[in-house]
Amino acid sequence: MNLSTGNDYSFLFGSSGSSTESTGFSLNDYASIKNGSYGKLLKSYYKQQKSDGKTAEDVKKETQSKGVEYSEISSLAGKFEQSVGKLLNSSSDLFDLKEVTEKNEDSVENVKKEYDREAILSAVKDFAKSYNEVMSKATKSSNKNVARRAENLTGQMTSYFGKLKEVGIEFGDDGSLKVNEDTVKNADIGALKRAFNGKDSMLSQISSKIGQIGTTAASAAKNLKGYTSSAKYASNADAIGNLLNGQA
Repeated sequence: MNLSTGNDYSFLFGSSGSSTESTGFSLNDYASIKNGSYGKLLKSYYKQQKSDGKTAEDVKKETQSKGVEYSEISSLAGKFEQSVGKLLNSSSDLFDLKEVTEKNEDSVENVKKEYDREAILSAVKDFAKSYNEVMSKATKSSNKNVARRAENLTGQMTSYFGKLKEVGIEFGDDGSLKVNEDTVKNADIGALKRAFNGKDSMLSQISSKIGQIGTTAASAAKNLKGYTSSAKYASNADAIGNLLNGQA
């Protein structure tokens, strides 16, 4: 069909008559679409609009902030896995008896076997510190899935309260873990191993939950997306910011 702006095409949009028909579409509208001014007006309008009362720059900064937050939680979860490796690994020598040589009053050497309590204490302290670092961020996460996993782990930890206290791990009012050094040093080795060593230990269950938190946070960071004008996804915060600022 060959259309010329010199002719009346109102029949295309309804019955012939005034441009104030119920269709709300006039030849002036058609002309503005044809010459591109309507499209320019729409682009200008949406560019100036705010999202939930926020400017494009606000949205960009918020998205970048979330990316940093989720990546940090994922990183802390990874560090937790590393920090508890020696405690958790059943093939670790952490809970093995070590030969210790001592001298008596007469400078006679005496060899005996005992556990390296200082090394065990250090590993337990690393566990508590890493746990607190992950959970302090995850429980306050802006991502509901991350926060929910953290809340579930907090609930699970309450069921471990008695056994953890037996080996020197106590709970603060905010849910953080605190280490009673004297209790750790004097705890039964069997109880310590049941709490921290091997796949059947409490620590194994805790580590699994921390891993899930890290994976969820990493996924949330990866999936921060916004729509481009061609209905494709922008893959990161910078792309979203460019899109909202009219640069995409």
